[in-house]
Amino acid sequence: MTTRTSSAHPSSAVMPGRRLWLAVALALAVIVGGLVPTAPAAALASAVLTSKAAPATVAYGKSVTVSGTATSGGRPLVGARVKIVQYTSGGGWALIGAVTSSATGAYSYSFAPTWGRTVRAELARTTTHAAAASPSTALFVQPQIYGSAVSGDGTAAPGTARQFTGSVHGGLVGKRIKVERFEPSGWVLAAQAYVQTGGSFSIPVTTTRFGNQGFRVVMPSQSGLITKQLAPVDVGSYGGTVKRYADARACFGAAALPGPCDNSSLPVTPSISGGAYERDRTGAFECYSADVTQRVPTCSYGSTRGDALRVALTGDSHAAMLKTGLLPRLNDLNWRLDTYIGRGCVLSAPIKGDTCENRSTGLASSLGGGKYDLVLVTAVRAENKAAPAADPKIAGYTAAWKKIAAQGTTVAAIADNPTLPQAVLDCVDRSTTYTQASRCQTSRATAFALSDPLGAAAKTVPGAALVDVSDRQCTKTACAALVGHVMAYRDAHHLTTTFEKSLAPYILERLAPAL
Repeated sequence: MTTRTSSAHPSSAVMPGRRLWLAVALALAVIVGGLVPTAPAAALASAVLTSKAAPATVAYGKSVTVSGTATSGGRPLVGARVKIVQYTSGGGWALIGAVTSSATGAYSYSFAPTWGRTVRAELARTTTHAAAASPSTALFVQPQIYGSAVSGDGTAAPGTARQFTGSVHGGLVGKRIKVERFEPSGWVLAAQAYVQTGGSFSIPVTTTRFGNQGFRVVMPSQSGLITKQLAPVDVGSYGGTVKRYADARACFGAAALPGPCDNSSLPVTPSISGGAYERDRTGAFECYSADVTQRVPTCSYGSTRGDALRVALTGDSHAAMLKTGLLPRLNDLNWRLDTYIGRGCVLSAPIKGDTCENRSTGLASSLGGGKYDLVLVTAVRAENKAAPAADPKIAGYTAAWKKIAAQGTTVAAIADNPTLPQAVLDCVDRSTTYTQASRCQTSRATAFALSDPLGAAAKTVPGAALVDVSDRQCTKTACAALVGHVMAYRDAHHLTTTFEKSLAPYILERLAPAL
């Protein structure tokens, strides 16, 4: 009988060799399948972040605002968390604060920095947009100095301690603050101190020179703060002016009054013979114009130091004579003097159609704008005997001076000298000796009969000064042509250069409180 061998159905059994082939096929499928591209995930949208900081330099204790916009694809990012960060010394960025952008994508964050830093805005990555950062911005923090003042006035002598006071933000307690002094080589340390509780400071400083000297208060850079320095201030040290400038000859000129004072060994200067006294006006009119239709000329004299007191002298021919007494002292005083001197027209408000209209307009332009620390004004007395209150010049002077004073300039009126009758000068011309000439005089009432609108105007201008040295020109009862062996007059109302030089120390002494 024949034996038959049975076999499994192909669908239910796999021979060993076929199993191997299937395994290989499956592996290849896996490998090949891995190489076939799949659909990419959705890409994150890019974001743009702008920022600005205002102000870039902020006062200590005040707020700075970092603001800008957050956008993506040109559209506002609404409700995005914007971080304000600062750069650290370790090279990273640290969080200052965060804010949410508005419906327009705008954001704004304010804070009060206490030191300088570099900041920027950042957006963190989200499921819809990529991370972003704005350009960085440098912030500077600067202390502010409030209410700075200097004790005393110009009557103090050189070497006197003057107190510089003021305040800063209370958070700056213990910080260094100093006063610097100007020298031709530059600014040097004069004194320093430390901010006290509440932010106040007080720094004693000793002046080192006669006349004007420039100082400034400075809070130096420290603890991430940038330097703050105030504009220079003029500190006057005019104490001892008369002694410093006194003539070596006793009882000479203005020094002889109020008297009694006499030195019979002195010759009369300038001579009363040959008309010498009439010519005693050296340098007075070298920068002077008699043409009232032209602008008043200007010339500069004196100190060229960077801290020189800026002084203007304006007026008529009486100002020209006053100049001769000041010129020899300008460098010692540390004054830079500009003159604006011409016939007839004095610093006054322009009057339409008046002969001085053009000159008055020009003077107002030249002397305004805070260009000068001090403006000196003098002029001949009124041409009539009207009471001062009735003189129309007063209103014009007052209007012009108030504008200049309002700009921080001190206006000082130098009261005009008394006027002598021609008979007094004729008396001098007839004299052959000092004794005879010394008797040539007039009553004080006559010499001061003409009103002086300068004085009345000065009393109506806030901060204006009035300098009156009539007690160095006349006794209580009389005014003479000769004062202290000096021929004081070269005509009925102009003083001589010699007498002006003897009078100048007293003018400066009485001007000192305003300096």
